[in-house]
Amino acid sequence: MPVFKIAICDDDVSELSNIISIMNEYKELNIFRHEITYTAFQSAVDLIAAVEGGNLYDIILLDIVMPQMSGIEAAREIRSHDKVAKIIFLTFSTEFAIDSYAVDAFFYALKPIWKDKLFTILDKVFAVINSQPEPSILVKCKTGLTRIPLHILEYAEITGRTVCFHLTNGIVFEETGVMAKLEKVLLEYPQFVKPHRSFIVNLDCIDVLTLKEVKLFSNANIPVAKANYADVKASYIARAFEKDGEKVCSLR
Repeated sequence: MPVFKIAICDDDVSELSNIISIMNEYKELNIFRHEITYTAFQSAVDLIAAVEGGNLYDIILLDIVMPQMSGIEAAREIRSHDKVAKIIFLTFSTEFAIDSYAVDAFFYALKPIWKDKLFTILDKVFAVINSQPEPSILVKCKTGLTRIPLHILEYAEITGRTVCFHLTNGIVFEETGVMAKLEKVLLEYPQFVKPHRSFIVNLDCIDVLTLKEVKLFSNANIPVAKANYADVKASYIARAFEKDGEKVCSLR
């Protein structure tokens, strides 16, 4: 049974309690379809800290008007770490509707949030998620099997027989493997390219490409072999349209 993680963020305690109550009822009604877990936040700052700390959410219910950081500002931060999460804005005003498009919001819902309204939104978002499985790989690390969504895999590095998977949130997973199998897994996807014999890089994470290296948005610098530069440049320019299904595999 699939497990979905949801974040709920609202600085108003009564609003947050209302959404949690509705969510608990929705969980019970859908208990045989999928498992739902949720985390509640009263501050967008706390939500961003959780995302930056490596927490990934399938769905984010996000208030817009909040102190310290607005929901729109929080969504921009979230998108720098996660371009796939379904963001659902909750607000009393329509004035931010246009801004919501810039962060690829899934839905813009006006408060008050009633049960029927939220149930309908959740049904729609789960239908979309289930119809468009996210590409991912399964790696066997010391802590056990870990699924890595490809959009957060920044690059993979191999040293000897150790593969290090560097994620966009700074987390690194290690697995025993060889480059031949790593290539077979990752290079099937158009967003990955091999600039050097020891590295495979996510094109979506490249900030600057030069003759000798690629600089990633995390400021990591990956060498580019002279013989590989033309292919890397062509792939970088051509990267625009892709749709791939989920891959589940081990590099052993």
